[in-house]
Amino acid sequence: MNRSKSSTIEAYQTAGGRTLKVNVKLYASFREIVGTKEETIDLKEGTTVKMLLDDYVRRFPQMARYREHIILSVNKEYGAPARVLREGDEVSFLPPVSGG
Repeated sequence: MNRSKSSTIEAYQTAGGRTLKVNVKLYASFREIVGTKEETIDLKEGTTVKMLLDDYVRRFPQMARYREHIILSVNKEYGAPARVLREGDEVSFLPPVSGG
């Protein structure tokens, strides 16, 4: 499914607070769980990568089983959980890769 969906993370959105838009890309099993490969999300200024992930796990509990092994990137670079997101960032959620 190729759709862009706009939503708001209520936990971080406050009335009158400044917001920013980030693009979230979901790969493999995350795409199946969420039902889309990409979303545009409105966030409160100061939202971190961890806060964004926490919200996805809250909204899509099936993602919790991957939580400790999920690969996060921001603008195609490793996305440390404490990294504060900025307007226009591209956040990717990639499932763990197995192999041998």
